[in-house]
Amino acid sequence: MDEDKKRRISTFRFGVIHDLVGHVQLEHGEQEALIREKCDRKWVIPFSDKTRITRSAILRWVKLYRDSGGKLEALANQDRSDNGMSRSIDEETAMALIQLRRELPKVTVVRLIYEMNKRKLVSPGLILTPTTVYRFLNRNGLMKLTQAMPEDRREFEAELPNDIWQSDCMHGPKVEHEGRNRKTYLIAFIDDHSRLVPYAEFYLSESLAQCLRALEKAILTRGLPGICTYNGSAFRSHHLEHVTACLGIALIHARPYKPQGKGKIERFFRTVSGEFSSYFKGTCSTTITLVHADN
Repeated sequence: MDEDKKRRISTFRFGVIHDLVGHVQLEHGEQEALIREKCDRKWVIPFSDKTRITRSAILRWVKLYRDSGGKLEALANQDRSDNGMSRSIDEETAMALIQLRRELPKVTVVRLIYEMNKRKLVSPGLILTPTTVYRFLNRNGLMKLTQAMPEDRREFEAELPNDIWQSDCMHGPKVEHEGRNRKTYLIAFIDDHSRLVPYAEFYLSESLAQCLRALEKAILTRGLPGICTYNGSAFRSHHLEHVTACLGIALIHARPYKPQGKGKIERFFRTVSGEFSSYFKGTCSTTITLVHADN
């Protein structure tokens, strides 16, 4: 496997386990709930057609990362193709069993096997036994499923400064630059706990290079955050994900159409727009000095 593939895989795996290996210690119940949530969701896994991650795989990545002293490269080790499942259950049957278990979380193992056979979800020639199915479900944390709770929409605040930064890009006024009117972009970071703004600056583009420059200045000013949330296209770069993972920063993308995930940075932008609205109007004839005007 080439280095680029290893980097992509290790960066993705760090993104999965970052909140399990961070500096905040989780209670056992909190950790299990977090792992269960990760197993329940669908992922875009690099170089794989799979969309689910098993509990055993997540725990294995956590162990690899911790045993290596927090080295990102340790996560690039390749899993066995049947990792996390009984060798007597093929992959297609295993995935069907996981889906059915989530659909019927309270039925017994015997009833689950009956439903698998009734719906013809078992691969030809395979006979499911209660012992095999129980071990498989238990290994993947599926023996004690609870009913999904409604989404918690209460206002959230990070416990400590630098735990979480929110970041986003706001379209700013046009400025005169080299004889042309150019649009500006305000790239900013805000601390979720203290509402302090580690760094904010106007640029002539919202490219990856500018996002990296702004992030570097924010880090040099206030230190490393545990998590940085963003939903801009530049922050979805594989290169940026790798850079932040190497620094131990989890880069989390705000869910589309969920403004609650970046409410604090949006509120900061409203303040900026309000305070400088007089400058933002008719700016085609206004000259604003940019620190990085050549970019």
